[in-house]
Amino acid sequence: MIAVISDIHGNLWALEAVLRELDRMHPSRVVVGGDLALGGPKPAECVALFRRRGYPAIRGNTDEWLTKAPARITDPISWCSAQLSEEDRRFLAELPFLWRHQDQAGALVVIHATPWSISDVVRPDAAEHEVRRVFEEADAAAVVYAHIHQAYIREVVGKLLVNTGSVGVPFDGDWRASFATLTPDGGRWKASLHRVAYDRDSAIAASRRSDNPERDRFIKRLESAAF
Repeated sequence: MIAVISDIHGNLWALEAVLRELDRMHPSRVVVGGDLALGGPKPAECVALFRRRGYPAIRGNTDEWLTKAPARITDPISWCSAQLSEEDRRFLAELPFLWRHQDQAGALVVIHATPWSISDVVRPDAAEHEVRRVFEEADAAAVVYAHIHQAYIREVVGKLLVNTGSVGVPFDGDWRASFATLTPDGGRWKASLHRVAYDRDSAIAASRRSDNPERDRFIKRLESAAF
């Protein structure tokens, strides 16, 4: 069983709850799909936790925005980058674009958004030709991505497209942290989605105490589980 978690966005409470669940489940591997820090009140703590765990990780679009130390704090991006150490920023900058795993069930590829872009959007109801392009460009039997914060599983032409949802800021109406697991079974990949409740009140309280310029929007998203 391979677990894929993504889009933590500085929500340490959600991340810790998911990691406790993963420690209980004992997957053979945990892969991180990017967007580790930007948004929530604990970006440095989230990055530090991943660095200690040593999970294979790829970069998300917001990770790319945090690779340079800001001259001054003017917006949420510069605020978040200023919370990170130079080593943290280098860690984010050096993350690869995708992760690939070969199996008898076919290749499993983890990307943040699409195989051709770190920021393009593939929606749950995307046209079949768009989903086919994902599989063709990834050259994979199963593709796992995040980015849109909406967890779902979709099978097209015998292949599997999975969105993990978001650990830190789901946008699908369910505030609980979300992640996916994939298992080879009978020569094909099978996927499951998982939700984990966490101490959302503490995440909101910490956000209110923060001087992060994005705190009000972040709190609203935590409360509504919507964009």
